[in-house]
Amino acid sequence: MGTRGYFAYRYKKKYYRQYLPCDAYPSHYGQQLANAVPRDPIAFKDWVAAKTKMLDNIKPSEKEVSISHEQSDSPGYRLCADLSFTFISGIIEWTYVIDLDNLIFTVNGLTHFKLDNMPPNEPGLEGYFENEVPIPRRNIGSALDLWPLPTFDVQERQHAYEALDSIVTPAIEWGISTWDKLTFPQKFSIELVHFLIRKTSHEVALAYAPFIRQQINQYSWDVLCAATPSIPLIYNNKNGSEAIISNEDGLAPYVMYFNASSDEFKSFKGNEYFWIRGRLVTFCVRLGDPAYVASEVEQMVRKMEHDGHAECIGIILSSQYEIIAVAVDPTRKVRHTPVLSIRPNRDMPGKTSEGLLLLLQLLSPPLTGPQPSWRAPRPIQCTQSPITQNDQWSRLPPEIIQEIVRYVDTETYLSLCQVSNSVRSVCLAQPRVGEYTILGPMPGHKLTFAARCPGDGIPTILSLGWVYPPFKKGRWKAWELSPEQLAKFKEGDYVGDKLAIAERKFNDPYRGLD
Repeated sequence: MGTRGYFAYRYKKKYYRQYLPCDAYPSHYGQQLANAVPRDPIAFKDWVAAKTKMLDNIKPSEKEVSISHEQSDSPGYRLCADLSFTFISGIIEWTYVIDLDNLIFTVNGLTHFKLDNMPPNEPGLEGYFENEVPIPRRNIGSALDLWPLPTFDVQERQHAYEALDSIVTPAIEWGISTWDKLTFPQKFSIELVHFLIRKTSHEVALAYAPFIRQQINQYSWDVLCAATPSIPLIYNNKNGSEAIISNEDGLAPYVMYFNASSDEFKSFKGNEYFWIRGRLVTFCVRLGDPAYVASEVEQMVRKMEHDGHAECIGIILSSQYEIIAVAVDPTRKVRHTPVLSIRPNRDMPGKTSEGLLLLLQLLSPPLTGPQPSWRAPRPIQCTQSPITQNDQWSRLPPEIIQEIVRYVDTETYLSLCQVSNSVRSVCLAQPRVGEYTILGPMPGHKLTFAARCPGDGIPTILSLGWVYPPFKKGRWKAWELSPEQLAKFKEGDYVGDKLAIAERKFNDPYRGLD
């Protein structure tokens, strides 16, 4: 069998595909297809016009079409809406797309050449893809929008959204705090979220691809947990002595891992919506298209009505690190924010965007922050059992409670949160990383903190990082450092990143530090 692949034109977000039964490698069909693109600007303009006219008038085949020798425009094309075929898998080794929407020539779904500035024939595609010759920057293009068209009825969902007669309210009206008023646990969460976004942005940017889209709930769940202040997301691995910070066995609703990439209506009886600290939360692939905004907001409101909530606030979190907050009041008035980014914003204090400030505020413990300006003063509804005041604990000085909390393990810590309001407030003020209590940041080093372990109570230094164990999803991990070991790193370093690299290469994260 020969080297098989696909060739396609992309036009108006649809793919016109041909099957390459053999000789699909870059030096043969790949280079022939690249050579078919005119280099002369005037000829190129005429060529693009001719191709778009051809595709406007073509009658696509319902069956797979094999390319006929070197004639890429014969005998026809199969129409495809999904771009999954553009990524190599199984028997398909090479794919080539002439994208007339973005004016790029794409190889294997990931490498984009400028269609109006294609690279020269030497070294050609063979050199770039088979001999690892660097691609000149001037020839590299970018795909601005590879998202497929919605498969749902856009007009139908738009009409349903408009029937809500909702009010779009800015984030400032939802009671967000300014950077200088944030608590240490909130700033700790911000640092975790910013780090996760930095580590995963290159992957989630490809969520238009099915093999990434299937994983977006894991990315969203990781960020949601990091953005929830004062919860011990990290725990010790009870099966070994190593301190593992893991989300692999976390509380993410199982069904959500498979349904977030679907364009169909979400199930109100399933686990596609869940509660965190009195907020109704759901995930989606993207909010960058008004059609998806209308669909997600309308479904969130219908879910609130279905469950009989007279007053409720919901959070829609997308894989592209965008959020929309949705609220319904007792009069059934619907409010929601515009689409807000939670990515770092260099122009904001702490590089913290309005979207992340709002997400932190909504996920902070009940009664610990300001209410939305349009909401009548009343206790926040919470799905957790109410905490009654324990007179015996209330007699203890706060500093004694603080010492008790620092010396207990995570399971006891979680139990203490339910003892009384005074104990709970002390617990919430001290983030937990596994069995460690985080005391504060270590100046000059990112994701590195002064910490204390309940075993001996001796202050230590803890650095956090994100690791990818073989055949497993990414997870948090913590490394304990001495002051002398920390001094080996430059200021501004992500110490955990460097420790993870050393551990992966040498099976010893501390190699070279002593």
